[in-house]
Amino acid sequence: MTATQTGTRVEQRVPGRTRWGVFLAILAVPTLVVAALVALVVAWFFTDDSVAPDVKETSCAEALAFGGAKLPAGTRDTWCGLQAGPEPRYEARFLMPRGEIDAWVAAGFPQGPKLRTTQCGDAQVDACLNADPVAGERAFVQIEITHASRNWSEVRFEAFRR
Repeated sequence: MTATQTGTRVEQRVPGRTRWGVFLAILAVPTLVVAALVALVVAWFFTDDSVAPDVKETSCAEALAFGGAKLPAGTRDTWCGLQAGPEPRYEARFLMPRGEIDAWVAAGFPQGPKLRTTQCGDAQVDACLNADPVAGERAFVQIEITHASRNWSEVRFEAFRR
Protein backbone atom coordinates (compact mmCIF):
# COMPACT_ATOMS: atom_id res chain seq x y z
CA MET A 1 0.00 0.00 0.00
CA THR A 2 1.23 3.40 -0.83
CA ALA A 3 0.57 6.75 0.78
CA THR A 4 -1.23 9.42 -1.17
CA GLN A 5 -1.09 13.16 -0.82
CA THR A 6 -4.16 13.25 1.35
CA GLY A 7 -2.80 10.71 3.75
CA THR A 8 -5.28 7.98 3.00
CA ARG A 9 -4.23 4.70 1.74
CA VAL A 10 -5.47 3.21 -1.51
CA GLU A 11 -6.43 -0.40 -1.19
CA GLN A 12 -4.92 -2.85 -3.56
CA ARG A 13 -7.29 -4.91 -5.67
CA VAL A 14 -6.91 -8.54 -4.68
CA PRO A 15 -8.79 -11.12 -6.73
CA GLY A 16 -11.54 -12.36 -4.47
CA ARG A 17 -14.67 -14.43 -4.45
CA THR A 18 -17.39 -13.88 -6.96
CA ARG A 19 -21.07 -14.65 -6.69
CA TRP A 20 -20.84 -17.68 -8.99
CA GLY A 21 -20.58 -20.05 -6.03
CA VAL A 22 -23.89 -18.85 -4.60
CA PHE A 23 -25.51 -19.04 -8.04
CA LEU A 24 -24.28 -22.62 -8.59
CA ALA A 25 -25.48 -23.71 -5.14
CA ILE A 26 -28.95 -22.34 -5.85
CA LEU A 27 -28.99 -24.01 -9.29
CA ALA A 28 -27.84 -27.39 -7.90
CA VAL A 29 -31.03 -28.04 -5.90
CA PRO A 30 -33.51 -28.01 -8.83
CA THR A 31 -31.03 -29.94 -10.95
CA LEU A 32 -30.84 -32.72 -8.36
CA VAL A 33 -34.63 -32.81 -8.06
CA VAL A 34 -35.03 -33.16 -11.84
CA ALA A 35 -32.33 -35.86 -11.96
CA ALA A 36 -34.10 -37.81 -9.20
CA LEU A 37 -37.43 -37.59 -11.05
CA VAL A 38 -35.82 -38.83 -14.27
CA ALA A 39 -34.25 -41.74 -12.36
CA LEU A 40 -37.66 -42.65 -10.86
CA VAL A 41 -39.33 -42.59 -14.28
CA VAL A 42 -36.61 -44.82 -15.76
CA ALA A 43 -36.93 -47.25 -12.83
CA TRP A 44 -40.71 -47.31 -13.25
CA PHE A 45 -40.39 -48.26 -16.93
CA PHE A 46 -38.03 -51.15 -16.21
CA THR A 47 -39.82 -52.71 -13.24
CA ASP A 48 -42.22 -55.61 -13.55
CA ASP A 49 -45.61 -54.38 -12.39
CA SER A 50 -47.74 -57.26 -13.56
CA VAL A 51 -50.90 -57.86 -11.58
CA ALA A 52 -50.27 -61.52 -10.83
CA PRO A 53 -46.51 -62.10 -10.67
CA ASP A 54 -46.75 -65.41 -8.80
CA VAL A 55 -49.20 -67.22 -11.08
CA LYS A 56 -47.88 -70.38 -12.68
CA GLU A 57 -49.65 -72.43 -15.28
CA THR A 58 -51.19 -75.67 -14.05
CA SER A 59 -53.48 -78.39 -15.35
CA CYS A 60 -57.12 -77.44 -15.81
CA ALA A 61 -58.28 -80.73 -14.29
CA GLU A 62 -56.47 -79.81 -11.04
CA ALA A 63 -57.76 -76.23 -11.04
CA LEU A 64 -61.40 -77.16 -11.60
CA ALA A 65 -61.25 -80.16 -9.22
CA PHE A 66 -60.15 -77.81 -6.43
CA GLY A 67 -63.50 -76.09 -6.87
CA GLY A 68 -65.46 -79.35 -7.29
CA ALA A 69 -66.00 -79.11 -11.04
CA LYS A 70 -64.71 -80.79 -14.19
CA LEU A 71 -63.57 -79.29 -17.46
CA PRO A 72 -66.55 -79.52 -19.81
CA ALA A 73 -66.26 -81.38 -23.08
CA GLY A 74 -65.88 -79.27 -26.19
CA THR A 75 -63.88 -76.47 -24.59
CA ARG A 76 -61.23 -74.52 -26.42
CA ASP A 77 -58.65 -71.81 -25.63
CA THR A 78 -58.16 -73.17 -22.11
CA TRP A 79 -55.73 -71.62 -19.64
CA CYS A 80 -55.42 -72.53 -15.98
CA GLY A 81 -53.11 -71.20 -13.30
CA LEU A 82 -52.23 -71.44 -9.63
CA GLN A 83 -51.49 -68.27 -7.67
CA ALA A 84 -48.88 -68.72 -4.97
CA GLY A 85 -49.64 -67.60 -1.46
CA PRO A 86 -50.54 -68.93 1.97
CA GLU A 87 -53.67 -70.51 0.50
CA PRO A 88 -53.87 -71.81 -3.05
CA ARG A 89 -55.98 -69.86 -5.53
CA TYR A 90 -56.77 -71.53 -8.84
CA GLU A 91 -57.90 -69.68 -11.95
CA ALA A 92 -59.25 -71.07 -15.20
CA ARG A 93 -60.36 -69.41 -18.42
CA PHE A 94 -61.86 -71.22 -21.36
CA LEU A 95 -64.44 -71.03 -24.12
CA MET A 96 -67.28 -73.53 -24.10
CA PRO A 97 -70.45 -74.04 -26.15
CA ARG A 98 -73.06 -71.57 -24.93
CA GLY A 99 -75.88 -74.11 -24.84
CA GLU A 100 -74.00 -76.44 -22.44
CA ILE A 101 -73.37 -73.95 -19.65
CA ASP A 102 -76.45 -74.73 -17.54
CA ALA A 103 -75.78 -78.50 -17.68
CA TRP A 104 -72.12 -78.00 -16.72
CA VAL A 105 -73.02 -75.81 -13.73
CA ALA A 106 -75.74 -78.25 -12.58
CA ALA A 107 -73.30 -81.18 -12.77
CA GLY A 108 -70.58 -79.34 -10.84
CA PHE A 109 -72.87 -77.81 -8.21
CA PRO A 110 -75.87 -80.13 -7.77
CA GLN A 111 -76.79 -78.61 -4.36
CA GLY A 112 -76.72 -75.11 -5.85
CA PRO A 113 -76.41 -72.26 -6.24
CA LYS A 114 -77.76 -71.55 -9.70
CA LEU A 115 -76.36 -69.13 -12.22
CA ARG A 116 -77.71 -65.62 -11.88
CA THR A 117 -77.85 -62.82 -14.42
CA THR A 118 -78.08 -59.91 -11.99
CA GLN A 119 -75.67 -58.50 -9.40
CA CYS A 120 -72.62 -59.92 -11.14
CA GLY A 121 -70.48 -56.87 -10.44
CA ASP A 122 -69.18 -56.19 -13.94
CA ALA A 123 -71.54 -54.87 -16.60
CA GLN A 124 -69.79 -57.05 -19.21
CA VAL A 125 -70.59 -60.29 -17.35
CA ASP A 126 -73.73 -62.05 -18.57
CA ALA A 127 -74.05 -64.65 -15.77
CA CYS A 128 -72.24 -65.44 -12.54
CA LEU A 129 -72.17 -67.82 -9.60
CA ASN A 130 -70.66 -67.69 -6.11
CA ALA A 131 -70.55 -71.04 -4.32
CA ASP A 132 -69.46 -71.71 -0.76
CA PRO A 133 -67.62 -74.90 0.21
CA VAL A 134 -69.75 -77.99 0.74
CA ALA A 135 -68.69 -80.12 3.75
CA GLY A 136 -65.01 -79.53 3.04
CA GLU A 137 -65.26 -81.12 -0.41
CA ARG A 138 -64.37 -78.01 -2.35
CA ALA A 139 -63.24 -74.44 -1.98
CA PHE A 140 -65.10 -71.19 -2.52
CA VAL A 141 -65.92 -70.83 -6.21
CA GLN A 142 -66.62 -67.78 -8.36
CA ILE A 143 -67.69 -68.18 -11.97
CA GLU A 144 -68.24 -65.38 -14.46
CA ILE A 145 -69.64 -66.08 -17.91
CA THR A 146 -69.50 -63.69 -20.83
CA HIS A 147 -71.19 -64.63 -24.08
CA ALA A 148 -68.51 -64.22 -26.74
CA SER A 149 -70.79 -65.05 -29.67
CA ARG A 150 -74.09 -66.79 -30.41
CA ASN A 151 -72.44 -70.20 -29.98
CA TRP A 152 -69.57 -69.63 -27.52
CA SER A 153 -69.19 -68.26 -24.01
CA GLU A 154 -66.06 -67.31 -22.13
CA VAL A 155 -65.90 -68.82 -18.63
CA ARG A 156 -63.70 -67.38 -15.87
CA PHE A 157 -63.47 -69.80 -12.94
CA GLU A 158 -61.75 -69.13 -9.59
CA ALA A 159 -61.48 -71.51 -6.64
CA PHE A 160 -59.86 -70.54 -3.34
CA ARG A 161 -59.89 -71.11 0.41
CA ARG A 162 -60.11 -68.32 2.96
